[in-house]
Amino acid sequence: MKKLIAMLLCLVMVLSMAACGGTAPASSSEAAPASSEEAAPASSEEEAPAEEGPKVDENGLTTEEITLQWRAMSWTDEQAAEMIAAWEEVHPNIHVVYTNLSGSGDQQDNLKNFDIMLASGEVVDITYYTIMEEYMRWMNDGALPIDEYIEQAGDDYVAMFGEGAKAACSFNGNIYGIPWANNTFKVFYNKTLMDEKGITIPDVWSIEEFTEIAQQLNDPENGFYGCVIPSTWTDLPFTMAENSGWEHVVRDEAGNIVPNYDDPRFRKVCQWLYDIAETWEISPSKATIQSESLNRRAALASGKTAMIMDGPYTLVWMNRYQFNDPAEPLDFELGVAELPYLDEDGKEVTFGEMVGAWYVPKTSAYPREAYEFCKFMAVEYADKLTYMPAALTADLEAAAINGLDTFTDEAGVEHTDIYPEGVALKAVDLPFENFVAKWGKDYGLAAYYNIGLTVLDESLSLYLGGEKTLDEFVDYMNETVGNEIKNANF
Repeated sequence: MKKLIAMLLCLVMVLSMAACGGTAPASSSEAAPASSEEAAPASSEEEAPAEEGPKVDENGLTTEEITLQWRAMSWTDEQAAEMIAAWEEVHPNIHVVYTNLSGSGDQQDNLKNFDIMLASGEVVDITYYTIMEEYMRWMNDGALPIDEYIEQAGDDYVAMFGEGAKAACSFNGNIYGIPWANNTFKVFYNKTLMDEKGITIPDVWSIEEFTEIAQQLNDPENGFYGCVIPSTWTDLPFTMAENSGWEHVVRDEAGNIVPNYDDPRFRKVCQWLYDIAETWEISPSKATIQSESLNRRAALASGKTAMIMDGPYTLVWMNRYQFNDPAEPLDFELGVAELPYLDEDGKEVTFGEMVGAWYVPKTSAYPREAYEFCKFMAVEYADKLTYMPAALTADLEAAAINGLDTFTDEAGVEHTDIYPEGVALKAVDLPFENFVAKWGKDYGLAAYYNIGLTVLDESLSLYLGGEKTLDEFVDYMNETVGNEIKNANF
């Protein structure tokens, strides 16, 4: 936790340095320099030559040879090369160089290095990070608003990405991000077992119904759990509370940012996580999961649990399990259901959130062209490399089938139609109103959400392990997160 807070403070410092220095000029190797004639001032006896207009095409993009600098850590060099080739086929004069920044393996260290890079004025035209990481950089003047480039291109941003995406990618009335991919959470289950037991999971179900089904299927004497809840992936089970409108931090009546853990929705999820492991024993405890390195997906695949909560990536993982390592086909039919709702406020609400977005850093030499590259990837290319593209105009069905229901194994053999019809699509479906739109999540509090989540991740075991009662844990969370908020000074 202390490391994260220090990193956030470092971010504020380095981006403030960049803001004080203004936008960095393009380096000599990346921008077209003025000729000596253009650079020389006109003499008093000679008329200054007429300035030539910029050399642009009908879309306002340069017709000169330029190179965009793309720096991120979300793609392999091979994937990036494929993406760049697709772009340069359409824009042969606008070259792109990708630099993979995931060298150290530690995301926070890599982010720190990226921020220092921008603070030093190094030209970066294109990057991509998670929406929370990006928002902190937008807040601290580390990126360029793209409204003017959207207007120049004649783009309808809402038609491309939706009102929710616009809200998530905006700060102080300006748009900064170009959405790339979304994520959601579902319940993945052994449908064959459910059918044998005569159990049908409803389209909309409560957390009480989920628990009752898990209890019916639980068989601890034979090492079989009714469910495996990822208490080690701390934020996932709390998405049920978020579907009902809960947030880690809120603004009080005076506008102050305060922690929000003494909330019945947060309490209910905490109590449920404790009860399913310690009281009802229908899920392994957090301590068991950690000590045994218990993988919830492996538990489902190998027939040791009936249900897990997870994201669509579960199907990608299952493909690797079936065809690469250990190369064991599933001996049951896989099913997908919606997350159970916590209370009536969360009924028919879907957890769907943007994973990340492209944006144009403050030091970009060619922001107009950089915007077009980001848009090309987000709209034209999104269904090639992500199973859940954020663009409304993308082929969502093709993306899901290509990313989840098709797999090429290590021997080069392509597998198709891996799951029962509809499973891949249901894994990425957002059937109800999105919780962001429903409750108006305030992305201006992104940095504070991260503080809250970090404290929760480090501290949940205090409660689940019995060291603190629920009341004591709630008080601890409010006090600890409150102090970190006061010390943050964002």
